[in-house]
Amino acid sequence: MPGIPRMHHAAKKALLIGIQYSATLKLVDPGLELPGAHEDPKRLHQLLTEVYGYKDEDITIMIDDDSGQYPRPTREKILTAMRDLVKDAQPGDHFVFSFSGHGDQVDNLDGTEEDGRDETLIPVDARYHPDTHTFEGYIKDDDVRRILVNPLPSGTRCVMIFDCCHSGTASDLPSVFNDDFASPCSPLTTFGNRLPWLSHGPSADTECITIQQTSASDPAPFTWMRGNGHARQRSNTMPPESPGPDVTSWSACMDSQITYGGRKGGFFIKAFTEALRSNPRQTHAELLQSVRRELAKCTAAYNMKLTQRSKGRAADADLPEPVTSPRAQLGSLRQGSYFHTPFAM
Repeated sequence: MPGIPRMHHAAKKALLIGIQYSATLKLVDPGLELPGAHEDPKRLHQLLTEVYGYKDEDITIMIDDDSGQYPRPTREKILTAMRDLVKDAQPGDHFVFSFSGHGDQVDNLDGTEEDGRDETLIPVDARYHPDTHTFEGYIKDDDVRRILVNPLPSGTRCVMIFDCCHSGTASDLPSVFNDDFASPCSPLTTFGNRLPWLSHGPSADTECITIQQTSASDPAPFTWMRGNGHARQRSNTMPPESPGPDVTSWSACMDSQITYGGRKGGFFIKAFTEALRSNPRQTHAELLQSVRRELAKCTAAYNMKLTQRSKGRAADADLPEPVTSPRAQLGSLRQGSYFHTPFAM
């Protein structure tokens, strides 16, 4: 008599990365240190365990400190940890990936990016060339998509969170909604006739910043990208109820922008976690607007501190410039009406 198949207990796993570069890139250029980046994984860890029911043993944190408690976020170790995160993924599993550190852009050489640029994540062991202001030894958006998205079977959920510059399409997912500030339509890659998952089983505290403006009361209207002259319609998106994994990418800014933080962590992670603590049951649309409002609050608080510090200073005193909030972005494999479904991690 055949045995009864064993029930699969859905996994909830997370990989959270925060890189300060204090012992690496800072030695080449002190301005490349990101004090506070270690706070982001800890803040997300608290959110996942206290609000979303994740267990400590299922969360991997990678930071570049000297304690020896955490894996060092080198390029190879990050790529290995990414593969381990989604290894043997089954329908019902939930995954979270976050990266807080430097982001950059490089020329796209295969014609798969409409803006001609690939987005990159900068590991702790990346090399910086100050003469050309370029990095070597980065992780490309193509790598993120290939490792974390393409292998997922239908019925899995993956949330990716990027608090780094040029991160709008850091996972190579389309931006779900377009407004006046939306990032370029990138990438252009397609899955062809066969979706990759169909072969799987069933189914503000800152020191120095400079930021582009959004108001705390901004209603942020959204429309689905339909190739309206400003953006090409994506051939790699799916209708909301299509088979396939449920994958979203939450980014601190557009591909063309930079983002900011301080000794208490990144503005975006702070906005993201506070928006979810305030209301964990928002739709994707509501959460994106909540995050943008929280970012605007961080910006306003920073500017107020600048104003207070400038009082009594000489007019020609060297003070940081006021900042404006970058435009947080949401990417997904799914089409427009998905935007109004409940968010979950």
